[in-house]
Amino acid sequence: MTTTSVDVRASTSIRDWLAVVAVGLGVFAFTTTEMVPIGLLTTMSGDLGVSEGSTGLTVTLYGAIAGLFAPVLTSATRRLDRRTLLLVVLAVFVVGNAMTALSATYGLLMFSRLLTGFAHGVMWSISASIAVRLVAPEASVRATAVVFSGISVASVIGVPLGTFIGEVADWRTAFWVIAALGAVTAVAAAVLLPPLAPQGVVNLRELPRLLRVRNLRVALLVTAVVVIGHFAAYTYVTPFLERNTGVETRWISGLLLLYGVAGIVGNFAAGAAAARALRGTIIACLVGLGGSVALLVVVGTWHPGAIALLLLWGVAYTALPVALQTLVFRSAPEAPEAATSLYILAFNVSISLGALFGGIAIDNAGPTAVMVLGVVLSLVAAAVMALRHQRGEVPR
Repeated sequence: MTTTSVDVRASTSIRDWLAVVAVGLGVFAFTTTEMVPIGLLTTMSGDLGVSEGSTGLTVTLYGAIAGLFAPVLTSATRRLDRRTLLLVVLAVFVVGNAMTALSATYGLLMFSRLLTGFAHGVMWSISASIAVRLVAPEASVRATAVVFSGISVASVIGVPLGTFIGEVADWRTAFWVIAALGAVTAVAAAVLLPPLAPQGVVNLRELPRLLRVRNLRVALLVTAVVVIGHFAAYTYVTPFLERNTGVETRWISGLLLLYGVAGIVGNFAAGAAAARALRGTIIACLVGLGGSVALLVVVGTWHPGAIALLLLWGVAYTALPVALQTLVFRSAPEAPEAATSLYILAFNVSISLGALFGGIAIDNAGPTAVMVLGVVLSLVAAAVMALRHQRGEVPR
């Protein structure tokens, strides 16, 4: 394990918060480029002469690479100053998106996307740990919330805006704009972030040792179970809303936009709540997630109730990444980046499993089945958390 003196700040200046925002802007950029092909599938596949399913692999494999290689790459870069590593990651991001914009063949497109995916995995592993080092200890959860807000804001603004640019110009222009955003973020990070010597990072051989930490295992288990449940349901929320709730297709995009806005609220609310009562916040979010999806099935075609429950779902789920990341930090304070790389691995693999299990459920039993699956797994995660809470095994 690499250790250095811990740089604890006595107070947090405006410049420190601007540095945190710069890291959050990087998360926003990475999340936008990960998901924006979803809105550009038709134009990208038509231009490159491949199927939409093949183009969809630029999202699926991107996420798989980011998750699977996060522990490996975080370990391999353990001796680098974290500011330097962040700048390298952002440089790869800019190059990767520029290559995507220039891709004349499907092979080059996939290469550029996988290159960016490697950088994404490292970004996920280091972003929150960098943010908490930029502020005083009492502001660490808020800093984590600011960084994770990049995910919610990307869903609400970044991906729709990228899709819009692709429609009014072309898909290549969208990726050029994303590359430019990465360059701006890199400049901001270079100006605002101080040198950050590596702290508490481990080599790959030491990762199994972390899994012997009971609290970290609980955090990873709860993460895997709830993410599988959420994505089993959310991936197929559109057919559920159309067939079971009776929402017209033309209103679906607006409802999902409201879901995203609710998610931004949940993200920052979690930052405030988790700082005071971490275990209670996680349990409340898990119960809120499972309960809102369960009631969404029950209310049927009562549209006001369905809309309210969809918004509650957005608040409850989007609050969880902040709270669970904080739990990971508190469970392994001596190795936050390595623990986060395991968290990212669990998270990304669970996204794929959730979509897979949800697809099996909807094909064999219909849209209600995927919602029930989401409810069951959310409540299982809540039960695991509550059991550990009663035993006093989970950090406050």
